[in-house]
Amino acid sequence: MADATAADDTLPEATGNKARLARVYAEALLASATHAQLADTIGDELRGVAEGVLKPNPQIVAFFDSAAISRSAKLPILAKAFEHGSSDLFKKFLGVLNQNGRLGLLRDISVTYHSLRDAQANRVRVKVRSAAPLNEAQTESLRSTLATTLKQEPILDVKVEPELLGGLVVQIGDRVYDTSVRSRLETLRTHLMTSGRHVL
Repeated sequence: MADATAADDTLPEATGNKARLARVYAEALLASATHAQLADTIGDELRGVAEGVLKPNPQIVAFFDSAAISRSAKLPILAKAFEHGSSDLFKKFLGVLNQNGRLGLLRDISVTYHSLRDAQANRVRVKVRSAAPLNEAQTESLRSTLATTLKQEPILDVKVEPELLGGLVVQIGDRVYDTSVRSRLETLRTHLMTSGRHVL
């Protein structure tokens, strides 16, 4: 499953009219993917453009957003840029966005598409912060535990943060489960300070 290996959480979700338009295009794109493998491939392609191309290259974002550059002028540049290694559906989708003057929505569409695809596939994105790298056995144990608890397929995004000292911080949506040593030390420190004030 191509799309089930990384979390698409580095881009903020759009709001207002942009969010509505991004959802319309994301839903249409997902509906056009005729099978699960293609749906995940499209997700990978969206992420590749959103995070690998647009995020580090503001000049390309400006090019996509520019009303001064005609859609006909953008078309051959898009065709050349995505000539190789892109699915026909993705290239066609970029053409539709260009035709409608909506290339500037690509990053927002990427975020919305992945949210929709995860719901469709019964997946959930899980952010994991660990004091040290997790080995394969630890990763699989965590994945299995989360799958049993959540009744969904967890997609882990693991980041190493040595300042945690030990343990894990697991975030699922707005829920945060902090078992790190740093958190326990801070809790103990707070308790001792509170106890001290009571004694005084």
